Amino acid sequence: MKILILLILTFNLYAQDNTSKTKVESKELKTKQDVLENPTLKTLSGSLNKYSLYSSFTYRGASLSEPFGAERPNILNAEETPGLVDMSGNFGIKYRATKSDNFSLQTGLYSTTPFHNSIDTDNSRNANDYAENGQEYDVDDPTLSYFKTYYLGGLQNITFLKYQYVTRGIYRDFGLRYATSLSHAAAYKINKAMYIAASLNYINYQYDSKTAKYFGREINIVDRQTSDTLRANLSTEFYVRRNISFRLITDLASYFRMRESAEVEERDLQQTMAMTYFFNRDISIAPNIRFIADDIRSDRTNIGLTMNINI
Repeated sequence: MKILILLILTFNLYAQDNTSKTKVESKELKTKQDVLENPTLKTLSGSLNKYSLYSSFTYRGASLSEPFGAERPNILNAEETPGLVDMSGNFGIKYRATKSDNFSLQTGLYSTTPFHNSIDTDNSRNANDYAENGQEYDVDDPTLSYFKTYYLGGLQNITFLKYQYVTRGIYRDFGLRYATSLSHAAAYKINKAMYIAASLNYINYQYDSKTAKYFGREINIVDRQTSDTLRANLSTEFYVRRNISFRLITDLASYFRMRESAEVEERDLQQTMAMTYFFNRDISIAPNIRFIADDIRSDRTNIGLTMNINI
């Protein structure tokens, strides 16, 4: 009888252990599943692993007429936007807390005019920015973010909440210290080759200075410090193959408010044309051009490149 009881207890413990392992494996398998089906949104959401590398690279180039120049046309006429070519790479860790909830911490490197030994310009501000920051590398703005992937009816969604501490010299020179943002992107599948997508992005900027040195003189820069921006756009994605897409992105609205001002102003609406090549689910590269529809000129068209690597 004692032997029988011992065998029963042993079997129960073994069964409980196997059940526990099955539940853990089932939970891990569930969290490894994709929430969204749109390739662009999947890349934005990062790897399916519980812990992963979450990285992106951006090159904001010059104009179509002078692709190797050091100046980047300020096509939006935004006072706070530097008119120089720059490159940044953000590296970080992403934690996939649940199937749809994610946290990430990123930082990286940033460089103004990384490949340019000189600048030929009549713009005094660009000349000063180049003299102060040209070919220098800064630790790129550390960013803490939370984002969620989910469906609302037939809409595929990803929502980001971010806090960014500013370390870039070219922005710190203008007193900027940190920014918080809320952004949302959604995509609707028309068929297997086409999506309609939209995004909304709000950013609030915080400063600790009202003056900056300009050619050795202290000047007031409040009129160049943006307090808030709100931008919305609509895009069409067409997939010629599952790993190659073309996008036309049209701004629907672009508003901003300057520091210590109650007036909300509008910016020119920007158009973007981009091609994305997906090496796989987690790695993609996308060259792009940006322009203003009412002022299409090669010297007023920006070129750029973005790349995402999630492992």
